Amino acid sequence: MDLPGGDAFIDVGDLFLSASAGMQPGEMVWTDGFTLQDAMSALEIGEPRLDSGMVSGPPFDPLTLLLPQELCWIIDRSFAYEMEWHAGNLLSNTVFTLVHVHEIPQLDSDLIPYDSADKARPVELLSIVLKTYVIGLLKCCGVAWDALNRGSLHDGEDWQADKAEVSLLEGYPVQNALGKLDDALTWISHTPKLTKQWKDALYARINFRKILLQLMNANVFADLAYFQALIFQARDALHYLREHPAPTPPPSSPAHLAFDPYIARRLICFIPIRVLTLPPMDETWRALELMLDGWHEMSLLSVARNVSTWETIGNLRLWRHTDRAAYIRERTQTCFHDGLRVLGHFTPTSWSTNAFLMETLGVSYDSICDMVGRGWTGRSPAPLGHLERQISKVLISTITGCWYNAPRRRRQLLQLALEWHTVYDTSLAMLENMQDSRPKVLEQLPNAILLGRLSALRELVLSGFQLELYAANERPFAYWYASQIIEKHLVCIDAIISILVPGEYQPSSLQSSDASGSESNSMKEMTFQRQFLTAVQLLCMAMYSVLAPGLPFDWGQMKHNFQRRYKWVFNAKYQDVVAAPVGHPELIRFLPALEEITEDEFYSPAATCELAYEILSVLVGSGDVGGWAGFAARERSQFIESFLRTSDLLRQNLPALVPTSESFKWKSLKWDPSRDPWFPILEFQLGGRQVVFRRIVVEFLCSSLNCGNGGVWVQFLSNQNAIGNCLSERVVVPAQVEAIGVLRLQPRDDVITLH
Repeated sequence: MDLPGGDAFIDVGDLFLSASAGMQPGEMVWTDGFTLQDAMSALEIGEPRLDSGMVSGPPFDPLTLLLPQELCWIIDRSFAYEMEWHAGNLLSNTVFTLVHVHEIPQLDSDLIPYDSADKARPVELLSIVLKTYVIGLLKCCGVAWDALNRGSLHDGEDWQADKAEVSLLEGYPVQNALGKLDDALTWISHTPKLTKQWKDALYARINFRKILLQLMNANVFADLAYFQALIFQARDALHYLREHPAPTPPPSSPAHLAFDPYIARRLICFIPIRVLTLPPMDETWRALELMLDGWHEMSLLSVARNVSTWETIGNLRLWRHTDRAAYIRERTQTCFHDGLRVLGHFTPTSWSTNAFLMETLGVSYDSICDMVGRGWTGRSPAPLGHLERQISKVLISTITGCWYNAPRRRRQLLQLALEWHTVYDTSLAMLENMQDSRPKVLEQLPNAILLGRLSALRELVLSGFQLELYAANERPFAYWYASQIIEKHLVCIDAIISILVPGEYQPSSLQSSDASGSESNSMKEMTFQRQFLTAVQLLCMAMYSVLAPGLPFDWGQMKHNFQRRYKWVFNAKYQDVVAAPVGHPELIRFLPALEEITEDEFYSPAATCELAYEILSVLVGSGDVGGWAGFAARERSQFIESFLRTSDLLRQNLPALVPTSESFKWKSLKWDPSRDPWFPILEFQLGGRQVVFRRIVVEFLCSSLNCGNGGVWVQFLSNQNAIGNCLSERVVVPAQVEAIGVLRLQPRDDVITLH
């Protein structure tokens, strides 16, 4: 290409050097009107991230004919870029790097050069297969973009909305795209120009794209069986793709030029170019599998008519760090509440309030209205409608918030705690205008509402450990405060259980079989929560008693940390509510509690963890998962089992008595949210090697580590391979490992590895 002005350049370097010889250091020469913006623009020239005119790499002709295996590789790589967009990267750095995305009109059989002698590269691979696939890819991204843009997730935080003014075929009907994909599948099935191997490979990839588009376009409430059938078909197609990966083309292949990581230089983009390193294809398939898992879970939740089941699933996702793409989380939120209906059918206000009361108190909202109407003594009408709207609003926010990202969920919990407190104040005010001889179940209405606030506060405090927000000197107070919240929570649960016990109160609305089942499930759930929360409280108290004695006393610093970490306590909106806040942190009570526990010669952190272990063992042994776990019963049971292992770890390694600052190795406690969301693992040094106590119960007989009475949870890893021989009761550590003594296994264990 001829350059403007020709290409007969002359070297003027010597001229500039001689002209600048007389200048002083730091002196500048500029023309009239030269500005800082001009100077900054000069820095952009030659910088690949800023110089939009700089071309890197050889040019690529999108009409270049491809081999079927090259096309399969391009399609697989586009899946990887698509998953990177769903992971939170820009479209200009991911999907749009596929050059053919910008050349769809050119992928026409009349425009593509045809070489009749090249039988291995049919023109239809571009004009039919690739063009159709790119249309399907853009429609999938367009449908996801539209859903995310209309949802409650946040651009720049959960996903990236910038399209760089590139069309995602917004005006192109999904049904037309599906028809094109069907045409491509028909051509692949009947063409004689491809071998069976590549027919099957291309068919599987185009079919998988078609199923993904169908899933994104489907309404789970319109035809649940069809929706679930699509998920099963997608799993089969994904399994085939995993088993038959596309080979990587040789370096000379034009397929490598189909992706331009610097494509943003051609787009209207104000963000510096970022070249992504794609993960291995196994990770891409895993990301797609997780997306299918999210759709499957959403299909099961769509028929779950209990808000407690939704809350259980949401909490498990947060506690277990289940990775869900922003698009799946938004679809799940919309499945519960789309702004007009709950679960696609129900009026939000009446249904959610009734569900809350039935699942908590075992009584319907109509029964509550009837009781209030018969006992109301106030001059103005009872604020039942206001109470109903309040409960509905905060309950829907509580459920949908479970599918926010963890930091935003924590920020939302601050607002939920305030909103639940407002509802609590409304219920108290209503009871004050009623006769003294009111039904017992009505007296527990404030406690039922208080459960929502205390749950929000508990999650708020414990999420700080998951997000690794607490400094070392903040953890003791956080554990103590969590235990105080749970104590109030348990008091409310005990009060509600008293009216759920058969014979105490049997409202007329619960005489049907369905209602009696609700009462039974409410009782089961309350009993489960009482046991589970008691175990959490015991472990929190044990950790507080172990950590607090090592806390350096600095009242000024402690007060500053409190005001910074718990600044939500001073929210002026709490002053607008008559009722005193329940569950607010009280720093003034912390130091007396610390003094009390350190002076208690009978208190034992290890024994406290032992009690928690026994409670959790009963839960695991009985198979009790509560009354509202639904299809998440197995997953809740697995979480309890992992929590049981944590309590076993702590009961065997925390000291028998409250330690002094010198008697316990504080650095041995390591908080790792990927292993446990709220409590630490233990690490020690043996012979200069790090030992992470995780899995195997052993007895150390060496003097280099004081393990009290013996058993500890430990897992030694060395290059992910187990070493050591399990012979009868003894394990012999190999000679290449530094001597750390002889380990004796308990009968239930059979492996030791070294890290």
